[in-house]
Amino acid sequence: MSEKQIYIADDNLDFAGILAFIAKSEGWSVELCGNGRELFQKVSEAQGPAVAIIDINMPEMDGIEVIEKLIDVDRFLRIRFITGGETPPILAASMIANARNLSVGRNLYKPIPKADFVDVLREEEKNLSAEMQP
Repeated sequence: MSEKQIYIADDNLDFAGILAFIAKSEGWSVELCGNGRELFQKVSEAQGPAVAIIDINMPEMDGIEVIEKLIDVDRFLRIRFITGGETPPILAASMIANARNLSVGRNLYKPIPKADFVDVLREEEKNLSAEMQP
């Protein structure tokens, strides 16, 4: 597989930076986004399969609001929702995304241990590789 692209959308820049550092150390090309609007813009401007880690609670456009925008993006995008808050919003986001036929992996909860995040990255690498097979 060529480039492994990941988008990390989280308004907690310190936390997002840690995830970005781990992803880069695993060979991923990382785009940081402070909110869902920025995520949608960056995802729309690029091509090829990618992974998006989306925080549920963000300013401007949160994780649930961005789902409706992402269904119009013409590229394969694997989504993982993440939260440090209550469980119902992240479950709702997953259900809505699945209902819109988006490719959604299991939810993530903050703080996520480094080893667990590395496992998620390796799992998503396999998903992207499978998507690129003819």
